[in-house]
Amino acid sequence: MRSTRTSGGSPRSSARPGSLPRLRVLHTVEFYHPHPGGAERVVQRVSEGLVRLGHEVSVATSWDPARSGPMLNGVEVVPFRVTGNLARGMRGEVSRYRQWVRDGRFDVIMTYAAQCWSTDALLPLLPELSAAKVFATCGFSGLHGVRRFLYGGYFRALRAWVRGYDAVVYHARTGADVAFGKRFGPARQVVIPNGADGAEFAGGEREFRARHGIAARHLLLHVGNHYKVKGHGDLLGLMRDLRDMDVALVIIGSAPSAGRSCWTACAAAAQRDPRVRLLAGLPREEVVAAFREADLVLLPSRFEAASLVLVEAMAAGVPFVAYDVGNARELPGGVVVRDRAAMRRAVRHLLADEVERRALGEVGRAYQRHHLEWDSIVAEYDRLYVSLMAARPGG
Repeated sequence: MRSTRTSGGSPRSSARPGSLPRLRVLHTVEFYHPHPGGAERVVQRVSEGLVRLGHEVSVATSWDPARSGPMLNGVEVVPFRVTGNLARGMRGEVSRYRQWVRDGRFDVIMTYAAQCWSTDALLPLLPELSAAKVFATCGFSGLHGVRRFLYGGYFRALRAWVRGYDAVVYHARTGADVAFGKRFGPARQVVIPNGADGAEFAGGEREFRARHGIAARHLLLHVGNHYKVKGHGDLLGLMRDLRDMDVALVIIGSAPSAGRSCWTACAAAAQRDPRVRLLAGLPREEVVAAFREADLVLLPSRFEAASLVLVEAMAAGVPFVAYDVGNARELPGGVVVRDRAAMRRAVRHLLADEVERRALGEVGRAYQRHHLEWDSIVAEYDRLYVSLMAARPGG
């Protein structure tokens, strides 16, 4: 719709096929590249995909000293020094962030996830923002366990705020956020799953084990930062249960800068058991290499909305064993279990049966290629955003 000059100094291309509108889009997310994590990767892939479709996309996120500049693959990345959320309190450049959004003249604003400053700081502003507003919920962990006591007031207030959005996006068909949204949210509610790039996981060299000195016959892989909710303790217990097997466990993830971390406990366990490897700060290509060479991908999380790790396991053709969280039961190519004992039985069975492992992996790979490629998922966001603009007065 508009051609604006970015902080990089040159106007972005306004090319869009035919008469399709070019939108000025804002995505907000607590952390973004180079910070590792599932939410970061989802927003990055959607943002860069929309740029390739001809839209102008900005991302508002936390300041990161490792970020090299304001432009990344055509996306304008605007950092703010803010921490916290509405339940715990927000600190830093909250006023500057709000004013920047007010002044942005965006056509569409998508806030990614609740319980984070990048969304929470805008909730009181929703009525005054003229853009079409989309809430990608990414699950509501605050409705679970002891966290529900801290976040009780937050979610009571969110009942009213969520009606200020024009649409809600879920990544799975079921979950706490879906139940909440259906009861309190706007009429427009859609499911857009997470995805993977099948070509990224296809082929490639197979030297990951050699580079990291892994000589075990079988490689179990978990990818997830060291939050306690990710269930790393169950992985360490599983390795004790599998002490009679020639197996190694690789955990790829970083110690979180905030939140309840299990890094210290995991590091101590890795020192006691040389079969356990903790790898942090790996480049993306090395993470992909780990997927390619794994025998099984494990997900023992206590909470997930829609695990990106499971989709990437499918893209690599590697079967998964997952707890019954998020959309795990919606995905083919793996086994869903209820607890550590069931995970132990499933892992033993699959490691002993290479034919079944390969069959599960191929089922998952085929499903991912047909239904969960990033290009098709970005197209769903494109259609949603364009339809929201068309439905607005003068659209």
